[in-house]
Amino acid sequence: MKLIKVTFLFFVLFFIFIGGDVFSQVNQNSKEYYLTLNKPGKKKRIRFYVGDELKFKLKGEGFKRKATITAIDSVSITINGLAKIPLEEFKMIHVEKSNYFAGLSRAAHASGTGGGILFGILGGIATLLNVEKGETMIYGGGVLFATGQFFGLFKSRNYKLNSYRYLRSVPQWDGVKLER
Repeated sequence: MKLIKVTFLFFVLFFIFIGGDVFSQVNQNSKEYYLTLNKPGKKKRIRFYVGDELKFKLKGEGFKRKATITAIDSVSITINGLAKIPLEEFKMIHVEKSNYFAGLSRAAHASGTGGGILFGILGGIATLLNVEKGETMIYGGGVLFATGQFFGLFKSRNYKLNSYRYLRSVPQWDGVKLER
Protein backbone atom coordinates (compact mmCIF):
# COMPACT_ATOMS: atom_id res chain seq x y z
CA MET A 1 0.00 0.00 0.00
CA LYS A 2 2.88 2.31 0.77
CA LEU A 3 4.33 1.67 -2.71
CA ILE A 4 1.06 2.78 -4.31
CA LYS A 5 1.00 5.99 -2.27
CA VAL A 6 4.63 6.78 -3.15
CA THR A 7 4.01 6.10 -6.85
CA PHE A 8 0.90 8.28 -6.84
CA LEU A 9 2.76 11.08 -5.03
CA PHE A 10 5.60 10.79 -7.58
CA PHE A 11 3.24 11.21 -10.53
CA VAL A 12 1.45 14.15 -8.90
CA LEU A 13 4.74 15.94 -8.19
CA PHE A 14 6.05 15.08 -11.67
CA PHE A 15 2.98 16.59 -13.29
CA ILE A 16 3.09 19.72 -11.12
CA PHE A 17 6.78 20.53 -11.58
CA ILE A 18 7.85 18.95 -14.88
CA GLY A 19 4.71 17.83 -16.67
CA GLY A 20 3.25 21.33 -16.85
CA ASP A 21 6.27 22.51 -18.85
CA VAL A 22 6.08 19.52 -21.19
CA PHE A 23 2.39 19.99 -21.89
CA SER A 24 2.71 23.75 -22.27
CA GLN A 25 4.64 23.17 -25.52
CA VAL A 26 1.41 22.15 -27.20
CA ASN A 27 -0.50 25.24 -28.28
CA GLN A 28 -4.13 24.81 -27.31
CA ASN A 29 -5.42 27.88 -29.20
CA SER A 30 -6.93 27.21 -32.60
CA LYS A 31 -6.46 29.97 -35.16
CA GLU A 32 -8.78 29.00 -37.98
CA TYR A 33 -10.67 26.06 -39.42
CA TYR A 34 -10.76 24.25 -42.72
CA LEU A 35 -13.69 22.29 -44.09
CA THR A 36 -13.48 18.59 -44.97
CA LEU A 37 -15.80 16.37 -46.93
CA ASN A 38 -15.31 12.98 -45.26
CA LYS A 39 -16.28 10.03 -47.43
CA PRO A 40 -15.56 6.35 -47.97
CA GLY A 41 -13.16 5.46 -50.75
CA LYS A 42 -9.52 5.81 -51.71
CA LYS A 43 -9.19 9.51 -50.94
CA LYS A 44 -10.97 9.79 -47.60
CA ARG A 45 -11.05 13.57 -47.22
CA ILE A 46 -11.49 16.45 -49.61
CA ARG A 47 -10.38 19.73 -48.03
CA PHE A 48 -11.80 23.20 -48.59
CA TYR A 49 -10.07 26.32 -47.28
CA VAL A 50 -11.03 29.97 -46.86
CA GLY A 51 -10.92 31.53 -50.33
CA ASP A 52 -11.90 28.33 -52.19
CA GLU A 53 -14.91 28.33 -54.48
CA LEU A 54 -17.66 25.92 -53.46
CA LYS A 55 -20.60 24.58 -55.49
CA PHE A 56 -23.39 23.15 -53.35
CA LYS A 57 -27.10 22.55 -52.83
CA LEU A 58 -28.90 23.31 -49.60
CA LYS A 59 -31.70 21.22 -48.12
CA GLY A 60 -35.05 22.10 -49.62
CA GLU A 61 -33.56 23.66 -52.79
CA GLY A 62 -33.49 22.25 -56.30
CA PHE A 63 -30.64 24.34 -57.71
CA LYS A 64 -26.88 24.59 -57.21
CA ARG A 65 -25.23 27.60 -55.66
CA LYS A 66 -21.69 28.76 -56.35
CA ALA A 67 -19.93 30.88 -53.73
CA THR A 68 -16.56 31.69 -52.19
CA ILE A 69 -15.81 30.56 -48.64
CA THR A 70 -14.91 33.63 -46.57
CA ALA A 71 -14.93 32.15 -43.05
CA ILE A 72 -15.18 28.75 -41.38
CA ASP A 73 -15.99 28.13 -37.73
CA SER A 74 -16.75 24.98 -35.75
CA VAL A 75 -20.38 24.51 -36.90
CA SER A 76 -20.90 26.71 -39.97
CA ILE A 77 -19.28 28.46 -42.93
CA THR A 78 -19.70 31.99 -44.22
CA ILE A 79 -20.01 32.43 -47.97
CA ASN A 80 -19.26 35.63 -49.88
CA GLY A 81 -18.98 37.44 -46.55
CA LEU A 82 -22.78 37.60 -46.35
CA ALA A 83 -24.48 34.35 -45.35
CA LYS A 84 -23.57 32.06 -42.49
CA ILE A 85 -24.76 28.53 -43.26
CA PRO A 86 -24.76 25.68 -40.70
CA LEU A 87 -23.04 22.50 -41.92
CA GLU A 88 -26.24 20.49 -41.38
CA GLU A 89 -28.03 22.55 -44.06
CA PHE A 90 -25.89 21.23 -46.94
CA LYS A 91 -27.50 18.59 -49.15
CA MET A 92 -24.90 18.11 -51.92
CA ILE A 93 -21.31 19.21 -52.67
CA HIS A 94 -19.93 19.47 -56.22
CA VAL A 95 -16.21 18.69 -56.52
CA GLU A 96 -14.07 19.40 -59.59
CA LYS A 97 -11.36 16.79 -59.94
CA SER A 98 -7.84 18.11 -60.35
CA ASN A 99 -5.61 15.16 -61.21
CA TYR A 100 -3.87 14.33 -64.49
CA PHE A 101 -6.65 12.07 -65.77
CA ALA A 102 -9.26 14.74 -65.01
CA GLY A 103 -7.32 17.20 -67.18
CA LEU A 104 -7.22 14.69 -70.04
CA SER A 105 -10.92 13.93 -69.66
CA ARG A 106 -11.73 17.67 -69.74
CA ALA A 107 -9.77 18.03 -72.98
CA ALA A 108 -11.39 14.91 -74.48
CA HIS A 109 -14.83 16.15 -73.44
CA ALA A 110 -14.34 19.58 -75.03
CA SER A 111 -12.75 18.35 -78.25
CA GLY A 112 -15.11 15.40 -78.67
CA THR A 113 -18.23 17.47 -78.09
CA GLY A 114 -17.12 20.36 -80.30
CA GLY A 115 -15.76 18.09 -83.02
CA GLY A 116 -18.91 15.98 -82.99
CA ILE A 117 -21.13 19.04 -83.44
CA LEU A 118 -18.89 20.36 -86.23
CA PHE A 119 -18.84 17.03 -88.10
CA GLY A 120 -22.60 16.69 -87.66
CA ILE A 121 -23.23 20.13 -89.17
CA LEU A 122 -20.78 19.53 -92.03
CA GLY A 123 -22.36 16.11 -92.69
CA GLY A 124 -25.83 17.69 -92.76
CA ILE A 125 -24.68 20.34 -95.25
CA ALA A 126 -22.96 17.67 -97.37
CA THR A 127 -26.13 15.55 -97.36
CA LEU A 128 -28.26 18.52 -98.45
CA LEU A 129 -25.83 19.20 -101.30
CA ASN A 130 -25.89 15.50 -102.31
CA VAL A 131 -22.18 15.11 -101.68
CA GLU A 132 -20.92 11.56 -101.38
CA LYS A 133 -20.22 10.28 -97.81
CA GLY A 134 -22.29 13.06 -96.19
CA GLU A 135 -24.27 10.57 -94.08
CA THR A 136 -21.03 8.98 -92.90
CA MET A 137 -19.93 12.37 -91.56
CA ILE A 138 -23.19 12.66 -89.64
CA TYR A 139 -22.69 9.22 -88.04
CA GLY A 140 -19.04 9.99 -87.29
CA GLY A 141 -20.07 13.30 -85.70
CA GLY A 142 -22.62 11.49 -83.55
CA VAL A 143 -20.05 8.96 -82.36
CA LEU A 144 -17.53 11.72 -81.63
CA PHE A 145 -20.16 13.74 -79.73
CA ALA A 146 -21.16 10.68 -77.65
CA THR A 147 -17.49 9.94 -76.87
CA GLY A 148 -16.96 13.52 -75.73
CA GLN A 149 -20.00 13.30 -73.47
CA PHE A 150 -18.70 10.02 -72.02
CA PHE A 151 -15.39 11.63 -71.04
CA GLY A 152 -17.32 14.50 -69.43
CA LEU A 153 -18.44 12.05 -66.73
CA PHE A 154 -14.90 11.92 -65.28
CA LYS A 155 -14.16 15.61 -64.77
CA SER A 156 -16.33 16.30 -61.73
CA ARG A 157 -18.44 14.58 -59.11
CA ASN A 158 -21.51 15.43 -57.04
CA TYR A 159 -21.45 14.05 -53.48
CA LYS A 160 -24.85 13.72 -51.85
CA LEU A 161 -24.36 14.18 -48.11
CA ASN A 162 -25.61 11.45 -45.78
CA SER A 163 -24.31 9.38 -42.88
CA TYR A 164 -21.36 8.12 -44.97
CA ARG A 165 -20.45 11.42 -46.61
CA TYR A 166 -20.54 14.42 -44.34
CA LEU A 167 -19.01 17.86 -43.86
CA ARG A 168 -16.86 18.62 -40.85
CA SER A 169 -14.81 21.63 -39.83
CA VAL A 170 -11.33 20.88 -38.49
CA PRO A 171 -9.24 23.39 -36.52
CA GLN A 172 -5.78 24.35 -37.74
CA TRP A 173 -3.38 24.49 -34.82
CA ASP A 174 -0.35 26.78 -34.49
CA GLY A 175 2.85 25.00 -35.39
CA VAL A 176 1.08 22.17 -37.27
CA LYS A 177 1.36 22.47 -41.04
CA LEU A 178 -1.07 20.21 -42.86
CA GLU A 179 -0.66 19.53 -46.55
CA ARG A 180 -2.83 21.74 -48.70
